[in-house]
Amino acid sequence: MAKYIDLLIQGDQIALDSAGLPVQITDRDVIAQDVRHMLRESGLLEQLIAERSAAMRRLVFKQIRMLVETDQRIVPGTSEITAPTAEELHLTAETEFGPITIGAE
Repeated sequence: MAKYIDLLIQGDQIALDSAGLPVQITDRDVIAQDVRHMLRESGLLEQLIAERSAAMRRLVFKQIRMLVETDQRIVPGTSEITAPTAEELHLTAETEFGPITIGAE
């Protein structure tokens, strides 16, 4: 049985299945969705827009990791951020249900 249950949010709206009913998500997907919303609401991602200073980008990455690890469902010390390009950001972290990966562009 699932420990966490929530409704799937896509494009700022509740996702519906083919019958028009809300789509439910559980456990790891709930945590990933909550972390995505936390990051979006924090304003930290906006600080990276057009930021060219590597030192400033690292500082914001550290702030993002610290914020993510305030979630009690994230295993402390497991969050990691990679930025394959200046416009792309991938965050991974470990939960009791396995790893989550969140991408931002």
